[in-house]
Amino acid sequence: MYTTTVRAVAPVRFLEEGSHNVKMRQLIGREDGARKTAMHELTLGKGGYSAMHRHEWDHQLVVTEGRGTAIIGGRKLPLRPGVVLLVQSNEEHQFVQRGRDPLRFLTVTPI
Repeated sequence: MYTTTVRAVAPVRFLEEGSHNVKMRQLIGREDGARKTAMHELTLGKGGYSAMHRHEWDHQLVVTEGRGTAIIGGRKLPLRPGVVLLVQSNEEHQFVQRGRDPLRFLTVTPI
């Protein structure tokens, strides 16, 4: 078993090429005993966005704070607290912050 709190994990600058003003907290990872999936909190600050990208795995996310847009396969989906989203493998996608407050979401990805 492993337990922590979100605020106990220090955020680090997300260094994915093509992203802007994004921070990430690895909440659960392999070093915490996870064997198949990891959980992260991503925070997109004012004007922040992820790079447009795709990968070979599904990942799920739930928006916890702020507003934004998910662009998936050219389709724009509004993001707000409570939205749950599945991005399937090989779907091209990007996340963009909108509004005054940072966009925060939790995501689960394979290790």
